Amino acid sequence: MLFGMEVLLGNFSIRHLNAVVVSSVAAAVTTRSLVGEERILSAPPHRLEDPRELLLYALLGLLAVAFALWFLRLIRNVEGYREPRRVPRWVRPLVAGVTIAALGVAEPRLLATGQDFVASLLRLGSGVSEADIGSTVPVLESLPLWMFLGLVALAKPIAATLTRSSGGSGGSFMPSLFIGAALGAGMAALVEPAWGFSEIDPGAFAVVGMAATFAAVARAPLTSIIIVFEITGDYGLVLPLMLASSLATVLADRYHPATAYTIPLMREGIHLTRTEDIDLLDTVTVGDVMTPAMTPLRPAMTVAEAAGVLAEERHHGLPVVDGDRIVGIFTVTDVSTAGGSREDVTVAEAMTAKPITVVPSMPVSAALARMAALGVGRLPVVADEEPTRCVGMFRRESVVRAYHHALGGTKDRSLYRERLRARVHPGATFFEIPVPAGSTAAGKLVRDLDWPEEAILVSVRRGGSVLIPHGSTVIRAGDTITAFGTSESRVDAAYLVEPSPPVSDTHEPVTGPSAPPDESPSE
Repeated sequence: MLFGMEVLLGNFSIRHLNAVVVSSVAAAVTTRSLVGEERILSAPPHRLEDPRELLLYALLGLLAVAFALWFLRLIRNVEGYREPRRVPRWVRPLVAGVTIAALGVAEPRLLATGQDFVASLLRLGSGVSEADIGSTVPVLESLPLWMFLGLVALAKPIAATLTRSSGGSGGSFMPSLFIGAALGAGMAALVEPAWGFSEIDPGAFAVVGMAATFAAVARAPLTSIIIVFEITGDYGLVLPLMLASSLATVLADRYHPATAYTIPLMREGIHLTRTEDIDLLDTVTVGDVMTPAMTPLRPAMTVAEAAGVLAEERHHGLPVVDGDRIVGIFTVTDVSTAGGSREDVTVAEAMTAKPITVVPSMPVSAALARMAALGVGRLPVVADEEPTRCVGMFRRESVVRAYHHALGGTKDRSLYRERLRARVHPGATFFEIPVPAGSTAAGKLVRDLDWPEEAILVSVRRGGSVLIPHGSTVIRAGDTITAFGTSESRVDAAYLVEPSPPVSDTHEPVTGPSAPPDESPSE
């Protein structure tokens, strides 16, 4: 249930809970009626013997991130690799099979799910000795246990990724547990001789490593923790589990936002929508609702003159500017403090010097929080690039305007439903097309592309930025084009960005796949 909510849906909305619970219960009842109460893994209870071991578990969480990123990058690069058209389709499974066979000869336990190997690591120190874990292959049997397990943890992602990419049956769940268990047990074997504070339990480190690695691969810390609880039947490792899994999740999400379950979807142009509760005022900036072009006051003006300007402009406060630089703010409260509209007191003497300011790019919610903390009703707005140049005022009225502005962007539900219906229509969908090196579209303007009529160009992703395309936008090799259209238009658009065909020696025209059968290539 947690896996479905946390990994697939990405939220714990009540409207999704019923369906997930019903399906989970039905699956559990059906499985138990067929195979009984047998579980894929089980382990003896483990406990945190010394709080100082939490430092080691935190280090294990960091190592889990490194190995998870290795696994994720293999999934992205190996499974996303497309052979040239001249290479037969049977070459990939042949090469993958030979490579996996070589890994199996070096260490047979790399093959299949590795369930028995993981179970033995979880019992390491509780009936299973290091001799039972070490390699049985003469070439590797002389290696220290920690080095052997480290090599196994590095090799398992290769075997799992090659299996998946060649059309074989494989997943990410058991490989993640395999990698984490080997990583945790190997780290325990490495640090045990130098750790003199408590007795290291390698089985406990295997359990935590398993949870941390799966949390990093799937971005599912709660699922990882609960799975380990179900495997061990004990809550003795709850603190190490929470620490390592949370740390692994945060760091992995920072350096590789895609998970093992979303990478294949993204390759097909499918992006799961993550709905979150947001503050409406987070969607509006100060620059959208500020009051611009207000008449500034000068430091040399008298309080009487400034009070006249406030009354004429119908404002309760105005910025005080010396040249092009804001030096203060003058309000009706300052008039009262100075003793009324006096001619013998200057604005410089009565104003609030060095006022707190905001910038146009700041969200209204942040500006409102700053205003509330200071207990004021207005703040000067200064330019983003010039923090001394006043460009407007942010006032209480601006907050009301911002709220209505945000509502205006969300209240058109009928248009939203129309877009939603178009998105889920069986004949149309969003898709992505990478622009390879040597593409016929590279270097061309968008307006010059013979774009299919049934497709709409949505965006162009270039490196870490996303461009909204215009007619003058230049397509470059390495770009990823996102479009919306039918399946037929997707094929036509893919032909547009294919590499240029080779020119034959006889100078005969080379027909491309996009040319209709009964038309010449020039047509």
